[in-house]
Amino acid sequence: MIPYKNILIPIDSLHSAQVAAEKALELSDPAETCIHLVSVIRFDSLWQRLLYTEAIVKQQRYFIKRKALAEKKNEAIKTRITQIAPSTIVKTSVIIETAISDHLIKYTLTHQIDLVINTQKKTGTGFNWFKKDWSEELARKASVAVLTVTKGCLNHPIKSILLPVKSFVPERKIQVALAYAKRYNAHIHLVTLLDNNDSTAKIRVDAFYLTYKILSEYGHAPQYKILQGADSDAALLRYADQIKADMILVNPDKKKRIPGLMRQTITDMLNPLSALHILTLKPHFKRTI
Repeated sequence: MIPYKNILIPIDSLHSAQVAAEKALELSDPAETCIHLVSVIRFDSLWQRLLYTEAIVKQQRYFIKRKALAEKKNEAIKTRITQIAPSTIVKTSVIIETAISDHLIKYTLTHQIDLVINTQKKTGTGFNWFKKDWSEELARKASVAVLTVTKGCLNHPIKSILLPVKSFVPERKIQVALAYAKRYNAHIHLVTLLDNNDSTAKIRVDAFYLTYKILSEYGHAPQYKILQGADSDAALLRYADQIKADMILVNPDKKKRIPGLMRQTITDMLNPLSALHILTLKPHFKRTI
């Protein structure tokens, strides 16, 4: 599982991509890992999102300029990677995303990406009916792990991993936590939050102790804590700060019924220089039967 085989870096700004690239090199093996640099050309205005198709976009004069700029960004990051690790395989691509397309998700599935590295981005407030959070989209639809990092995460060892447990045993997150714990000789912390008015409290406690038992059987008996209060991202971050966690494993948000309703995600709450890694992934393995 670690090092990863195929790491995807969606490129927006050069600075963010450089941070993601350096973190990718920390988690890769030049002999085994391919790093995919993908610049995504998106639409800025509502009418473009509504009316433009990929065929129409390619006929626009400004598209040629944006594609050339995207290719320059790809090459700049590729050059940086090869300077640090010359033997690392790097592939580059430019993708066009309309309001109804999912090319980045298709790219992730086609190239068997097993990790996406994203940098923290502050989201605006208000309504935006077509705005997509690609971290959530990729984790939920492509079932790929998405690591959100800041500059503070670079060259920061992962010595403490926080694994929140809800009302089920998160089998995939258990395996990921064990892989990171083995690689970095890290400690695993279990936490669950119980609300006195929550009718699923007993189910949560049962899942919590079963997760503890599984980790112990693998030789990584975790430290654990049951917190009183509502289950929230803010409470989780406060506890992570209290135990000085270096990584949190979280579930992707469920798809919103009304996409225009915006709210802060746990990654939005991070300090821009925080050393806390947030790994978003589905808690269960994809079933083949």
